[in-house]
Amino acid sequence: MACRIRDAGSISIVDVEGSIDINSSDIVETVGWLINSGRLKVVFNLENVDMVDYGGLSVIAIAYKNVINHSGKMKFLHVPLPVLELFKVVRLDLVFECYADEAAALGSFIEETEVNRMLLRRRFKRIGIHLKVRYRLDSAQTNPALFEEEVLNISASGIYISTKHTFPINSPLVLELNLPGEGMRPLSVHGRVVWLPDQELQPHSYPGMGVAFDHVSREAEGMIVDFVDKNITHRAGWDE
Repeated sequence: MACRIRDAGSISIVDVEGSIDINSSDIVETVGWLINSGRLKVVFNLENVDMVDYGGLSVIAIAYKNVINHSGKMKFLHVPLPVLELFKVVRLDLVFECYADEAAALGSFIEETEVNRMLLRRRFKRIGIHLKVRYRLDSAQTNPALFEEEVLNISASGIYISTKHTFPINSPLVLELNLPGEGMRPLSVHGRVVWLPDQELQPHSYPGMGVAFDHVSREAEGMIVDFVDKNITHRAGWDE
């Protein structure tokens, strides 16, 4: 992985290449150098990034929080679709501002009022997702504790659960989802904890945990994808 800095006036663009994982300390060091240099407007360009795992997501979140804690702003540019999906699973898409065009990303530092309005609209749209999930730790323990909580977010990759009853990262879970639909039976799937939110960075998602689906059957995956498609279609009119 490599980081290169180029300037656009008072804004620093960090071009990242390669894979981002838990060992990508160059990102934190690069952002730290920018902060120490008084460069507090940062665009994080992921156009040439081929992979980000959940460990890498933690590195990005640390860098982002460092900028915010120094009263700066960080925006994201050319985020690959698989990475956007990761952002959605752990609800960081409600925190990170992502752009597909460099000019738009640079201009967003000026148009903060409009950006804030759009972020509020995105958050409002998500209120329409009301799902219940029952979950327990997948272990050999006899009668493990069973919890029932609300799902804030669902995709083909995983769910975000609003709960005080969290488990450590990488904990295996058994989940039972109640997807609305006539005659729909509870859907049983396996998952693992991939994200625990930082209260300061994600106050709207705290407490809770992001869970990635693991070894999902083709039938179950199809049911989840169908539900997500219908839900998105149902909410599309809100923006019209």
